[in-house]
Amino acid sequence: MTSTSSAHLTCLCGAVSVFGAILAAPELPIYKETCHCNSCRHVTGVLGASFPPLKTAPPQDTLSKLTCYKSSQYITRYFCSKCGSHCFVSSLRSKRWSCLGGIIEQSPSSKADGAPWPKDVVKVWYHDFVLDTLDGGLVPLQLSLDGRSIPTWEAEGPEPPPQDGSFDLPHATVLSLPKKSKTTLPQAKKGSFLPAKCHCGGVSLLIKRASHASTSNPEDSRCYSLSDPTKYLAYFCACRSCRLATGASLVPWALVPPDGIFNANASTSINQGEQPSEDNLKSLIFGYSTSDSDVNPGLMLKHYWSSPDTCWSFCSKCGATMFYWCGRRPKELDLAVGILRSEDGSMARSWLEWDWGRCSFAEECVDGETYEAWLTSRKIMEEIGG
Repeated sequence: MTSTSSAHLTCLCGAVSVFGAILAAPELPIYKETCHCNSCRHVTGVLGASFPPLKTAPPQDTLSKLTCYKSSQYITRYFCSKCGSHCFVSSLRSKRWSCLGGIIEQSPSSKADGAPWPKDVVKVWYHDFVLDTLDGGLVPLQLSLDGRSIPTWEAEGPEPPPQDGSFDLPHATVLSLPKKSKTTLPQAKKGSFLPAKCHCGGVSLLIKRASHASTSNPEDSRCYSLSDPTKYLAYFCACRSCRLATGASLVPWALVPPDGIFNANASTSINQGEQPSEDNLKSLIFGYSTSDSDVNPGLMLKHYWSSPDTCWSFCSKCGATMFYWCGRRPKELDLAVGILRSEDGSMARSWLEWDWGRCSFAEECVDGETYEAWLTSRKIMEEIGG
């Protein structure tokens, strides 16, 4: 076991830096539930989040660098005002503070001393709010981890879980969700749009249905599925930057070309129930052009440049990670999957073609169990007909 005193909590820009001794758990790994609720997905941009508890509130000088967002009657979330990293959560009901699991890493001094570091910072204790996902999200892939059967709960699970290992959502039901979600939707229509929106609604986008035939730029073709021209490609990244930006160890991205994303807040009048068209939509502006604060009217976007050619964009009110852009790939955006509002569920599989098992920068992953589960995802999805 590794003492949590050898860790520290930080954000993407480094403005937040708190000693790991603030963690309530004395040792790593920390066993904690993964929450799959709509609020956590829409406010972080990821598909599930863990919240290790703290002994006390973060220091006041740290809180002064954060923006707070009250996501419900009882929950207040805190993200870095500069880079958007989701860092802390306070619960009025439990009167407890927690951090996002992804912001925990080995402290510079511990690393300099060559101290050992565990394969997992956080291990999944149980899954809750599974039915919020509609399609099961990542839960069908994480029912058994390192020989442990992982309890699954329809909504909020009890803490601690029952000692007899019981839970209210059978694994068989969880495994049926991906296939069930696929069979309830009509056939994909060219010219349709997928809403993408943060938790507070301050950033609302529309994603045009993918179509190989619609792209005028050959470079855009890498965004599309080769097997289904109506879908964009989606994958996970485990790099340190993505982890710190979102607070999660595995971050889901959808690759979308520049002509496929529109500013829903700046659209001309669209009556309720009316299908949008490109004629009354304004394209999203991103990349170097975001230096002009008025380029995306109506959107509460804020941008953090982690390098001269790397830009992270998030909602300035709720902190939701929206998208990522880099100059090395100027003709595409990495869109956070957690903000998508697909009728078939959290993974939006009627719109996205997942590259099962693909994980960029896997060598930087801090939660080995969940990464290894993702490596087996293709086999599991084939077995359950998902």
